[in-house]
Amino acid sequence: MNVPEKRPLFVRRDHARIRTEAHATLYLQNNIKKGLKLEEISTRGALGLTDFPVKPGEKVEVLLFYPFFNEPVKKEATVVWCRSRNKDLWASGLDFGVDNKLDLNRYYELMQSEVKA
Repeated sequence: MNVPEKRPLFVRRDHARIRTEAHATLYLQNNIKKGLKLEEISTRGALGLTDFPVKPGEKVEVLLFYPFFNEPVKKEATVVWCRSRNKDLWASGLDFGVDNKLDLNRYYELMQSEVKA
């Protein structure tokens, strides 16, 4: 079996994606707060894991806690898809939108400094 190489940054679709194990908070309708584990993040969206399904088309807010952000970042997002990975785990694609992109410049700066070191 050919297993793809694990890389921290890879390109799929139009935006480079960063593999991660960061945690975030997902705010659903009626301000219901749930935990979210991020598997991938890009300027345009994220792949998140939850222990419950979310509805495609649902508007949510995501509070991101990431080492290269100076403080937590809150982004509005739309659930694009949601699939069961197993009985207790759901994967969801979140789209921040064209006019609501996430600024990942600090991450790219840190990656460049590590490459030079």
